[in-house]
Amino acid sequence: MKFDHKTLDKLIEENGLEECKEYLYESARSSIQLSLLGEETYEKIGNSRIVGYPDLPRDMEWPRTEDGERMTFIAQLNLKDIKPLDKEDLLPETGILYFFMGLDEPAYNIEHKVIYVENTVELAKRELDEASILEEAYGKFVSYRLSARETIQLPTYAYMNNEKISEDDDLYDGYGNMELELFDKGEGYIGHLYGYPEEQHDDCELEAALMIVAGEEYSYKEEEIDKLVQHFNGDKEKAQQEINEMVMLLEVDSSDPVGFCWWDCGVIHFFIRREDLLNRKFDNTYLSLYSS
Repeated sequence: MKFDHKTLDKLIEENGLEECKEYLYESARSSIQLSLLGEETYEKIGNSRIVGYPDLPRDMEWPRTEDGERMTFIAQLNLKDIKPLDKEDLLPETGILYFFMGLDEPAYNIEHKVIYVENTVELAKRELDEASILEEAYGKFVSYRLSARETIQLPTYAYMNNEKISEDDDLYDGYGNMELELFDKGEGYIGHLYGYPEEQHDDCELEAALMIVAGEEYSYKEEEIDKLVQHFNGDKEKAQQEINEMVMLLEVDSSDPVGFCWWDCGVIHFFIRREDLLNRKFDNTYLSLYSS
């Protein structure tokens, strides 16, 4: 992963984590944090925003669910602002990335659309004459402009190597302090690109790979990886490679100001294959929800 090694070295020393340095270097991931900048006034076309009304090409139809319901607009990201923070160098240089979703039930394989528009010249604010599907269920959301910053994320609790960290109280405390300094979810935090998903188990990438690659739904069983292996005719290495290639394109947290509450204050996360992201193919993505 590409990130500022000087920052990592400084925090490793300050938090007494020298004996874990190799692990931290191997497991730290670059990330882009998103925060609420202020309520949206729609004075500017094409800025990054969360919910409200998107700025769409005039000839683009509003995404709908299989039942014909209008999906809810979740976010638009102006890549001109986001790309300079993209240490993974996966995103397009310009254009806007849109995220829409259907009803947040069940938590797996949620209906959604991720759309990339390269030409931003003919965009216009698009209002609906009826409530979208999530607005019908939960009421109106409050739109905010978004700011972004580059950061580094250590493995979250579900992804952390317990043998290296949690068995030693001093290391665990130091790790927690370092994690907070690198990835502080301060006031206004709403989500992030890349990095680690917020989860109870370290299987989000497997879940996404099963659906994106093999068309198989996930269900909390140890045999789930066997489904992916079977899809590749017993090739375990290929199956693991596909899991490793999954990229979390966006995670969106619950937020009181916006009005998001994903079940019990959980999160939603969009996944895509790295190769598809590099090839600008956004028609084969995966959306799921985690709540404790």
